[in-house]
Amino acid sequence: MIARRLVTVLATLLAAPTLGACANPAPAPEARRGEPTTATVRAAAREAHPAGRRETAVRNVPQAFPLPPGSHVTDLSDRGSGASFTLTAPDPESVLSFYRHQLPRGPFTIVADTSAPDGATSLSFRDADGWAGAIYATARRVTVAVKRA
Repeated sequence: MIARRLVTVLATLLAAPTLGACANPAPAPEARRGEPTTATVRAAAREAHPAGRRETAVRNVPQAFPLPPGSHVTDLSDRGSGASFTLTAPDPESVLSFYRHQLPRGPFTIVADTSAPDGATSLSFRDADGWAGAIYATARRVTVAVKRA
């Protein structure tokens, strides 16, 4: 039940910018539609310093939004109103631990941290500048959606 609600929230976050759009869609940046976009960030294994977005090609998120070291970004959707992407590395537990510690260190407030019986976990966060997001983790991957609220 909770997992369905989380998926619904993520789908709403991703679909909201396209509702009511009448213009032709903008061309996909740097890749043809339908082709996966991936990037890998390499970092030292001992310290959890955030990865730079320049290496991962994620642009439309708040300046202070960190990415875990060693991030492998796939399924990137990067629009002016926000971005969504999947992290297939590092492992989901490391990603959740990273965000639980790093988001409050910056301008973000974690507003929900829930676990479902099936093992899926969701973190919801926001900042004072109008950005909101959700991080949804399963046993294999993490989906991140960030947009202007």
